[in-house]
Amino acid sequence: MSRAIIVSLIVIAGLFSCNEKHEKHDNLNSEATSIYTPIEILEDNSTPAVDISKYTLISDSKTDRKAEAKEILKIKRKWPLAMQSKNPAEFDSILSKNFTFKGTTAFYNRADYIKDRTATDEWKITFVKYDNVTLQFFGNTAILSYVNHVRNEHVVSGAIEIEHITWVDFYLKENEKWKIGAAHSIDYRLEIPK
Repeated sequence: MSRAIIVSLIVIAGLFSCNEKHEKHDNLNSEATSIYTPIEILEDNSTPAVDISKYTLISDSKTDRKAEAKEILKIKRKWPLAMQSKNPAEFDSILSKNFTFKGTTAFYNRADYIKDRTATDEWKITFVKYDNVTLQFFGNTAILSYVNHVRNEHVVSGAIEIEHITWVDFYLKENEKWKIGAAHSIDYRLEIPK
């Protein structure tokens, strides 16, 4: 084979190789790049003691997560209802097996949290309103941030207090069901109405 033919074959092979690498690089970039946009979703606000009228879903352009978002918001509604019922089975249905809770003054693992929330207490949650609710998915996990306003009533005196708490919750899939993996309190303010 002549030297010119060998050089020509090497140049052609190099061009095809570079083109193939360029195409693979473009495919990797297009697979890795998602466009996220906020979508405001109105909630079916049918739970009298829990008010979540709307939330913002940070949506990935490649995956429709609206059905899963609805599941997570249903769990979010169940949480204060579990606190009202003081039934351990209600907590068991929504908390992951490795659930952790970091409140404003305490940290609990799953078992200690359920024990604390099902113990007899002089204060009862009567109403919870959620504001600034935002949900975003990351694979099989999700982050929910919000501010809640918890109205408590003293069972003996009838006194009222309102807790204003900023939270970040972490959700994960466990046995194909969404569960609360962790909840962290960010800010706390107590209001005593006059």
